[in-house]
Amino acid sequence: MSVNRVEALVDALAHLKGAVTNPDGDLYQARNPIGVLNFSRPGKNTIDEKGMRLFTSWLAGYRAACFDASIKIGGESRSSIKKDDLLENFLRVMGVEQKPGQQQVVKFLRRALKDPNITVETPLAYFREG
Repeated sequence: MSVNRVEALVDALAHLKGAVTNPDGDLYQARNPIGVLNFSRPGKNTIDEKGMRLFTSWLAGYRAACFDASIKIGGESRSSIKKDDLLENFLRVMGVEQKPGQQQVVKFLRRALKDPNITVETPLAYFREG
C-alpha cells in the first residue's frame, strides 16, 4: 500500500510547524494541522484573532488541510500557485520560505513516499498523481 501524496505533503507541513509535537502550540490547540486560514464569508467558520480556522476535531482539521492542499496543487485556489508550479512555490505560499524548512519538508517526503528523487523542484503534478 502506498501513502497518499497529498496526505504526505500535509503531514510534512504539520511536522515542520510542530502541529503534532507541540500540544501547547496554536495549531495543535486549534486542531488545524497546517494553519488553514478562513476565506469564507464572516460567521461561517469559527476562527481565532489571526483568521486561522478552529476545528472541533483533529480529523476535521486534517480533512480541511488535505482539501486546501489539493486545491492549491491543482492550481484552483486564489493563491498565486499554478498547476504547473514546483514544490518550492507551494511551500512558499504555505509559509515555508526559508531553505532549511523547505529541505526538512523534502526529507520528510522522501522518507514518507519512499522516493529519493523528490526535491524543491519537483513539479506539483507529482502530488496530484498519487
